[in-house]
This record gives sequence, structure tokens and C-alpha cells, in this order.
Amino acid sequence: MTHTLDYAARNPLPLDVISIQSQVVYGTVGNNAALPTLAAHGLRAAAVPTVLFSNTPHYDTIHGGAIPADWFRGYLADLDRRRALDATRAIILGYLGSAEQANILADWLDSEKARRPQLHISIDPVLGDHDSGLYVRPELAASYRDRLAACADLITPNHYELGYLSERPTDSLDATIAAARSLLGARLHTIIVTSSPGAKDGEIANLIITRDGVAQSHHPRIASDVKGTGDAFHAALTAALLNGAPLNDAVQSAGDWVVAALRYTAAENSGELRFPPQ
Repeated sequence: MTHTLDYAARNPLPLDVISIQSQVVYGTVGNNAALPTLAAHGLRAAAVPTVLFSNTPHYDTIHGGAIPADWFRGYLADLDRRRALDATRAIILGYLGSAEQANILADWLDSEKARRPQLHISIDPVLGDHDSGLYVRPELAASYRDRLAACADLITPNHYELGYLSERPTDSLDATIAAARSLLGARLHTIIVTSSPGAKDGEIANLIITRDGVAQSHHPRIASDVKGTGDAFHAALTAALLNGAPLNDAVQSAGDWVVAALRYTAAENSGELRFPPQ
């Protein structure tokens, strides 16, 4: 006699965070940076991959690619079918693989936010930097600018990405603040500009812009070429907020987490980001 388990009658996993970003087999970027960070801060998370690569592109070989749109749509739909978001408090987004993924996500986030208004949605719009320009396809960047960024409660663009999203100059501290304020809207209430203007020598500044005011956090600049620091910062920021830290303190603690990781990485002579043992 065959017995079918009634999973619908059982409680789903108590997930605090859904992390939607890149995945690599080897390395500490995307979900591989976010999930250990969230776990170190006492949070349970599920990882949804947007791309799956053997490693990051700075190695001499790489295999993989973007997750097909029908698979990606299915991952999100099955999270709902498993009631995975029943206890979820935050969704974080990082690197995406296609404009189609961005559009699927925008629809899904709108639906989830309508059902769960308290859900915290945080997006790191991984688009490019001043040295490289855009390093995603123009149609994906446009999807962030035209729709996806506005689905968030909080975004963490770098200086270059803020300029792209706002279509405004960011060549001074005042211009950067004005550009960020132009993006604030009905849902988007907080922008953290990473590596913003206003840093002293030997420091990195993060600019915090809300509807109520502007602040900055500072931490030491650590010379390093390892990848994944932005992903770790975003996860640590989310963790601090979920654990009750005030916004400015959460930004400072996230920066401190990355500084500690970079110092430990250097001490271990590692080519990949490493987190200190807890």
C-alpha cells in the first residue's frame, strides 16, 4: 500500500530571507556571499539563482549562463506553492541574468508586496561602475531603471549605478543627494549609495538618503581585488535591519562586516572573500 505524505498539512521552512542573485560553483559572490552572512547573523535564508557559473569571470575559464526564464518563473511560483514566504521578512535581489528575469521579478514583487505589505524588499542594482561602464546588457539596465528599482523599499547602488538609474549627474556630494532624492517614491524610501563622494583619504563613505534626511557612514578602505563585497554588504545590512538595528547603525555594521571579511581574507592569503570564524 502506498502512502502519500500530506505536505500541505505540514509547516513550511521558517525562512527569514529569500536571496535572489547570482550563484557560482566556486567562489564567494552572490548567494555564496549572502547566505553565510545571513546565517552568521542568525537568519535563515533560501537562495534563488539568476545565473549559475562555475566561477566568476576573472578566472581564465568559466562555464554556465543565465537561468532560463521559464525555470526562473517556476522557482518563484514554487516558493509560493510551498508557502515558503509565510514567515519571510525580507527579499533581497542582486545580480540578474536577463531583462526577462527583471520583468518577471517586478510582477512577482508587486504581487508579494500587495499580499504582505510588511515585507522588506531590498535591491542591489548590479549594473556597472565608473571604471567599466555598464557590464550588463542595456535592456537589463533599462528594466532596473524603468521598473524594478521602484519595486524596492531600499536600494544600494554605487555612485555610477545611481547616476544611471536617476539619469542625473553624481559628480559632487550635493548632486548625488539630489539624484538619490529624485528616485524616492511611494514605495522606495531609502537609498544607500556605496562608495559615495565625501570620503576622507583612506576611507570609504556610504551615503544614506531617506525621506527624512541624509547621513554618512565611514569605514577604512582595504586594498583588495576579491569579488563579492557588495553582496556581503547588502546581506549584512538586511540582517542588521531585520535584527532591529536603526538604519544608520545597520549601514555602519554592514561596512564593519565587510572590513572584517577583507582583513581575514588578506590574512588567509585567499583569492576569494572569506568570513572570519564566528
